[in-house]
Amino acid sequence: MKPMPKSKSTESAATPEKLPKILAFANQKGGAGKSTGAVHAADWFTQKGHSTILVDADGQQSSSGWLKDLGLPYKIISDPEVLFDELPLLAESYDIVVVDGPGNASEVTKAILIRSNLVLIPCRDSMIDLASTGKIMQFVRQAKEIRGGSPIAAVYLNAVKDNTILLREAREALQSGIIPLLNTTLPDRQCIKDAPGQGSTVFRMKGEAAKAAARAYTKILTEALKLFESES
Repeated sequence: MKPMPKSKSTESAATPEKLPKILAFANQKGGAGKSTGAVHAADWFTQKGHSTILVDADGQQSSSGWLKDLGLPYKIISDPEVLFDELPLLAESYDIVVVDGPGNASEVTKAILIRSNLVLIPCRDSMIDLASTGKIMQFVRQAKEIRGGSPIAAVYLNAVKDNTILLREAREALQSGIIPLLNTTLPDRQCIKDAPGQGSTVFRMKGEAAKAAARAYTKILTEALKLFESES
């Protein structure tokens, strides 16, 4: 499959030279933004010219259906033992493997953390969502101890409204955690919510709102990749 032409939104920030072979989106809370982040990352890397496959490890299988509409490669693997064996094999065949993790704290999540090079944890700015990040952070800390520092991980705030007290409190809460908080936040935009139903991503959608959302995703991914490059 030929990669899509590069759009302005994907060219606006240079991609670091060192890329993770396996990039996972993880959080045990459903609705945090894992599938949306994973699909947009897969499309972004593809438009950058990197061979990319998405592994849907979520029982809901929402990202695999979305990838099918986009015409991008994907594989559904929900068994933790199979996932553990298959991820490094896929990493040999593709430049980047993007993993959409399940919305629960399970053996599947642990298998993903053991195999991933970079883990991104989307989190909404509600107190319930902030409290729920404790378990995934514990899982990441344990994986780092087992693997001697890997995976490199970061949290980013998803679907936020700018300049609110809730956003400021969420930043303060997450900045004191063991996993770094990315400076870039993903705004709450209707175009992002509409993308799955349209079988698209904000990188392919028209309009100023989609362009702004695409810039935000580009900044999040670029910031995360720079963190990976500096720490690996």
